[in-house]
Amino acid sequence: MDDFYYEEISNLTGAGGWMIDFEQKKSYFDKQARRILQVPNEFVPTLKNGYKFYAEEDNAKATELFFGCAQGIAFTTEIKMVTYKGTVFWARAHGKPLKNEKGEIVGIRGVFQNIDKEKNKALRLEKSIDLIEKHNNRLYNFAHIVSHNLRSHVSNLQLTAELFETANLNQEQKELFDNFASIARNLDVTIQHLHEVVTIQTQADKDLETVNILETFKHVVASIKQIVSQNDVDFYTEFSEVENVQYIHAYLESILLNFITNAIKYRKPDVRPEIRIYTYQEKEKQYLVVEDNGIGIDLESHRDKIFQLYKTFHTNTDAVGLGLFLTRNQVEALGGKVFVESTLGKGTKFTVQF
Repeated sequence: MDDFYYEEISNLTGAGGWMIDFEQKKSYFDKQARRILQVPNEFVPTLKNGYKFYAEEDNAKATELFFGCAQGIAFTTEIKMVTYKGTVFWARAHGKPLKNEKGEIVGIRGVFQNIDKEKNKALRLEKSIDLIEKHNNRLYNFAHIVSHNLRSHVSNLQLTAELFETANLNQEQKELFDNFASIARNLDVTIQHLHEVVTIQTQADKDLETVNILETFKHVVASIKQIVSQNDVDFYTEFSEVENVQYIHAYLESILLNFITNAIKYRKPDVRPEIRIYTYQEKEKQYLVVEDNGIGIDLESHRDKIFQLYKTFHTNTDAVGLGLFLTRNQVEALGGKVFVESTLGKGTKFTVQF
């Protein structure tokens, strides 16, 4: 009966069993092990030919594990194996010492599974992640160099434009240099935006700290006190469910600032702006929500470009399309997500998952 259950478990798990008997100086493979290793029925495993089932680059590793197990150290490992027919595959192997009634080690018993598909998938994913990281690093380095090198040239252009402001120019020349000065200012703003994007990646490598959400909110509102007062904004806050988060303080400030100023900027005419900011916890995840009663966003038309750089979806002349782009990058740089819900004429709700 025990043999029946063992064979059923072996078939269900796809694990092959093996044993080495030091006293008899023999090795054994069960049916599943023979199937995985593609050995013929007449094949007799031995201590000597057993090592042939391990890939050449992992032979030393297998030897070390087996010698350790013979001294009483059990092992679990992922290792490259080779079938009798020469097919190389990844296996998850477990081995433990086999002891007699006196507690003496008289052999080793273990199991192994073919995990080739899962392992190769994991290795491909790891390789892809490494490649993406290298590309990102090159991109950020390029952006840093561009923003640094262009800044000095733009400063020179702006200084030149300022000199011509005091020069005695005719109307045509004045219009020409006004246009030149406008181009220089716009280029300076673009470079500053590029610098801010690069800064996100460099700051994300800093250590996280405990950040109090209420205190951060108060600091943000104080920094835009005049705008809040001018627009008679009503705030409703509730942070009791999640009072603190492990975060980068400057990031949380920037996220709240962008959401709040957006809510004020895209308020309804002749309607007092109301902004609700609260936190909650669900399934071990922490969330921050900022919702307003503003003009809303047509998500059917603009969902794909809400968080894109320089994409705007309102007619406001002061809309740049940078704030939400930076917000999403800051959130995602720390492993979080940001979601948006909105209805035209009713308002918008942004949710940050930390």
